[in-house]
Amino acid sequence: MPAGVFKETYLELMGFLRYPIHRYSALLAAALLAALPMLADQFLVTKLAFYMVFLVAVIGLNITVGLAGQISLAHAALMGAGAYMAAWLTLHGVNILLALPVAALTAAAVGTLLSLPSFRLKGYYLAMASIAAQELLFYVYQRWVAPDQYMPVNPDAKMLLGLDLSRGPGLYYATLLVTVLAAWTAANIGRSGLGRAMKAVRDNDVSAEIVGINVTRVKALAFAVGSFYAGLAGGLLALHLSAIDYDNFTLEQSIDFLAMVLVGGAGRVVWGSMLGLAAIMAGQSMLEMMFQGNPVYRYLLLGAAIAFFVVKEPEGLIAVLRRVKEYLRLWPFSY
Repeated sequence: MPAGVFKETYLELMGFLRYPIHRYSALLAAALLAALPMLADQFLVTKLAFYMVFLVAVIGLNITVGLAGQISLAHAALMGAGAYMAAWLTLHGVNILLALPVAALTAAAVGTLLSLPSFRLKGYYLAMASIAAQELLFYVYQRWVAPDQYMPVNPDAKMLLGLDLSRGPGLYYATLLVTVLAAWTAANIGRSGLGRAMKAVRDNDVSAEIVGINVTRVKALAFAVGSFYAGLAGGLLALHLSAIDYDNFTLEQSIDFLAMVLVGGAGRVVWGSMLGLAAIMAGQSMLEMMFQGNPVYRYLLLGAAIAFFVVKEPEGLIAVLRRVKEYLRLWPFSY
């Protein structure tokens, strides 16, 4: 009698949740997330919703870096483009939910424009070009977009059918809905023809061009999609904050985003991003408690963590968990 899980149709083979344990885990996670505001205190719920904003941004960077292999250190600045556009729209009477897609498209347009050097640059040169783009956008925010440092967000634009989306359950569920949709879309991008083309360009762009892939188009789309997610995260940030501060979009924040991708697992768009976000955020909280007022140790240990994973564990924490899962699945017959 056969044992195991067998796929009998093509649709089963291509299913998003391919095994029963995946379906049961997804249902359990959905139930817990839906009931969380009734189970946990308000501070924890608000904090988790705020982390979801950064998860959307990290997922976008993982598409650009992990799937397409294009280094970007301007992700925080692109997030700022979305945040400022969303805030500006709310000041002109646009509801924040309607401002989100416009903010995402604005960041996508800016990211595509700034990605033009990537068509000629690779590796360290591309990283330096992205740093230049980061600093250029940051200067624009300081000098022209928000010379007073803060751009207010209209609180009246955060109302929907009498429900205040700026705090409480309204804020949590609005952020959760956008995050789940963004994660589900990103997971399917990796399984699509575009995602396979990105992986081909990442592995060897010359070979990809030989087999007929338009490398320039794929790189542009990789930056556009990643920037779209950054802008979407910026719009969600405007939902959470009463005013947008350009100090939230510094080069240090872009480095943090890249660290989350590398530590979690580049190319594992959803799960790697979640693991990287949790690891870096938890590590930063511990370091802030241990070395209060001294960020030097934070940067040293963050750099050491990035170097360790790049050299010793290039597939990130997701590979470590995969090995643990395989060990438990085969134990005690590991052979």
